[in-house]
Amino acid sequence: MKQFFYLGLLAILVGIVWMGQNIAGQIAAKVAFAEGPSPYFIAKDAFFLYVWAPLVALSASILIVTPGLLLALGIARPEDRFEHFLLKGFTLSLFGVPTIAAIVQAVSGIPMTGTAFLVLIVLLCLPGAALTIKRPAQDIFRGRGWDVAGMVLLPLFVLLLLSPKFYWEALNDDGAHSLLSAILFISRGLPFWPLDAGSMTGYPNPKMMTEVFLQTSFLRVFGSSEAALRFAYLPGVSILFGVMLAFIRSPNNRTDVWSVLGLGAALVLFSFVMAFNPSYNPYFADIAMPMTREPPILLGVLGYILFFRDQNFGWMAVVSTLALCSAPNGILLIGFFLLAHLLLNWFQPIKQVIVGVLIALAIVILGSFSLAILAKTGVTGVSGEFSTGSILRRLRYVTIFDTQRFLFWLLPGGLLPGLALLAWRWQDTFSRTLTLMTVGYVLFFYVQAYRILPHHFAPAVLLPLIVFWRLRPVQAAPASAFAMALAGLAVSTWLSWPTTLRPFTVTRDLGQRIAIEIDADPFFDLEEIRITPALIRKAFPPGWSDVELQDQYLAGTVSVYVYAQMPVPANVTPTYFVRLETEALAPDEIRLGEAVEGRVLVTDHLPTYEEDFSNADVPVSIAPIYKVPRETIFGRGAQTSPRQVWDIAKLLGLR
Repeated sequence: MKQFFYLGLLAILVGIVWMGQNIAGQIAAKVAFAEGPSPYFIAKDAFFLYVWAPLVALSASILIVTPGLLLALGIARPEDRFEHFLLKGFTLSLFGVPTIAAIVQAVSGIPMTGTAFLVLIVLLCLPGAALTIKRPAQDIFRGRGWDVAGMVLLPLFVLLLLSPKFYWEALNDDGAHSLLSAILFISRGLPFWPLDAGSMTGYPNPKMMTEVFLQTSFLRVFGSSEAALRFAYLPGVSILFGVMLAFIRSPNNRTDVWSVLGLGAALVLFSFVMAFNPSYNPYFADIAMPMTREPPILLGVLGYILFFRDQNFGWMAVVSTLALCSAPNGILLIGFFLLAHLLLNWFQPIKQVIVGVLIALAIVILGSFSLAILAKTGVTGVSGEFSTGSILRRLRYVTIFDTQRFLFWLLPGGLLPGLALLAWRWQDTFSRTLTLMTVGYVLFFYVQAYRILPHHFAPAVLLPLIVFWRLRPVQAAPASAFAMALAGLAVSTWLSWPTTLRPFTVTRDLGQRIAIEIDADPFFDLEEIRITPALIRKAFPPGWSDVELQDQYLAGTVSVYVYAQMPVPANVTPTYFVRLETEALAPDEIRLGEAVEGRVLVTDHLPTYEEDFSNADVPVSIAPIYKVPRETIFGRGAQTSPRQVWDIAKLLGLR
């Protein structure tokens, strides 16, 4: 009977998403609300914005991961638990659904978007459904009512709380890069940028691609838009919630309602902080990136830990790709876990640890080898940002005086979880393992002098939540612990409050006033993608210090380009034009910057350009407590003022 319930639920999800697959376009058409008096509640469109659109977005979030979840349920072993089911299913869907869609599109020539993609998802559900129907009903969901309720309500609450930032905020350069990468994946069948894509080359790559796979599925459903790209955060944080609950259940394996509420509230605060603060952009953060990447990273690490403890090395390898194929800190977290496990268990069982190390290294080496092959064959290029040499250069310059960084991992979790690391005597062995793992991870990023932002500490925000809810006094009195946790969350929320809650829209306004007057390849014009951001960069050069922020607007070149090539409202008049260098300028036109590969950016109204360039009153939503000076982000070398930075290579006599 349960098996047919799942099929009925699948039919409902498909129906909702099919009827609502145009919501992203409808949301984009209402972007003027972002400039209204109250962008967080639009009364006249309340049903659409706060009922129908969230219902469709959540239904799509479930539907996209359903093929893997059904398959995981169909192949589940008697000893499998709810968290095994979640991790297996999410991993299979995240990588499997976009990959199969790309293959089917390449073979059939039918674009796997909209209704065609929904049909494909249904077909991909059939193997798991067939296996599930043939088997006796599983007990995986027994006693997991609170878990499932939390997994549904958490992303809903996050979406409603941050609706203007999901719906209408302009993309920053990281978000724009993710959007173009997802479009590239859909158009060309590979998420990797060719060598002639200029600054876009290097990301995604086999070692940093997880979030693009997830975002691609949402763009296939809803089309290319900011909201569709950001919806990809919802399934990740939902699955993360369910997996984290597995680590804090009471000894009788029951999920306590207080721990669900407490952990859920902490994840809401975490989402709130990540949505506003971690960004290389000096004005605002974009949910699309890096926020969407954080849940898969921790899911991969927690999955590795879970299957390591079960000695299920096959699935440990599979699930760990969520972290190891997301960012370099995945292997760092796994390394600190194994080291802490060895120390606390007196180097036993050493064979299990050796196997764990070899599997993690094998995946990382395979990713590096795949990237080398892709680069050698000219499929894509290699970015130097996270190369071994780049990481060593980061570690070369160290400081110990940026105490603000302690707040980057204490506040987003609600203070108490971070302080729970000090409660060593109330921790069991596993909690102590997570404590040592977190401390090692924090110190690794804390001492780096440059290029450190709040999102680098995201795993150190989430791991202490598990430690806190596993403390013996907390397990004994969860209701009292919940009340204390709420107090910590209230203080953290107050300290983390943004300078403004309004969604950032300046980038969109500037980009929509740029007219690209050169015919582009309708398939995917790599030349335009390479050249136009370079032209924008010459007209609006980047600034590397806070001093420059006082005199000019630092435009994101890729994000401005994205809005230049998007459909523009009829009432917008262009003031900038991308043309061939050989075209004569009109009397009132002025070239901005130098030509790039035979193309130029011109304006027909110099005062407007001067106003755009010197716009230093751009709203900043990043909270002061998370604001990192640009000199700290982009600085280099040893220094004694305004802070002490040491050159380790010089101190060791290597330079």
